[in-house]
Amino acid sequence: MAIPKYQQIKQSLLYEINNGMFQPGDKFYSEAELKKKYNVSGITAIKALQCLTNEGYLVRYQGKGTYVSKARKGKVVKFSDVERYRDAEERTEVLEIRLMTDSRIARELNLQPSEPFYFIKRLRLVDDKPIIVQKSYVISEFIREEDVADKEAFVSVYRKIRAEYGIDLYQADSKEITEIVFPTPREEQELLGLKEGEPSAFTKRYTYLFDGRIIEYIEAYKRWDYFSIEIEPV
Repeated sequence: MAIPKYQQIKQSLLYEINNGMFQPGDKFYSEAELKKKYNVSGITAIKALQCLTNEGYLVRYQGKGTYVSKARKGKVVKFSDVERYRDAEERTEVLEIRLMTDSRIARELNLQPSEPFYFIKRLRLVDDKPIIVQKSYVISEFIREEDVADKEAFVSVYRKIRAEYGIDLYQADSKEITEIVFPTPREEQELLGLKEGEPSAFTKRYTYLFDGRIIEYIEAYKRWDYFSIEIEPV
């Protein structure tokens, strides 16, 4: 089956966009220019433009024309948490670990409202300066009650689970959402040594078992002055 003409034009235009002939924000070809460039009807030109608009490559403004989108739709990028303390001395303190129930957290873990899970609160320090407060909620089948008294065993939950169950959560799928909160909640403000009203970076993270279940849900607060995100193509 022959490829429709508008699809051929779309692919040609997409090649130009992806190979730097147009930069994000540049004004794009008009319908009249495409008709002349490819010797096609107005309907064909419009369909090609509409396809690229629907896929996020172009933005069309009434009365102004068509522009290359500033969004990076169609590009694969990597988001990295840039650590500004790579050469510093790091350590983690386990502040609390206990079995608990909470309907809000149970929803995040896809558990029944009254189903118990383990709560682990940790403080990460760099050169003895607290930078992250992390509250981890782990489904109960992967923590033994007799281990709870040994807080040091939970400095790294992932290492403990790998050693005991052979599950490498470092390679597991995860989803992470980060936002800036202002002000930082009182408890986290005090643990991080922040001044009254200072912001922090708040992160929610879900880690999935290979059967799709959530094994751990995390809520973490990080000092704003240690927070930095790097975005790069892959």
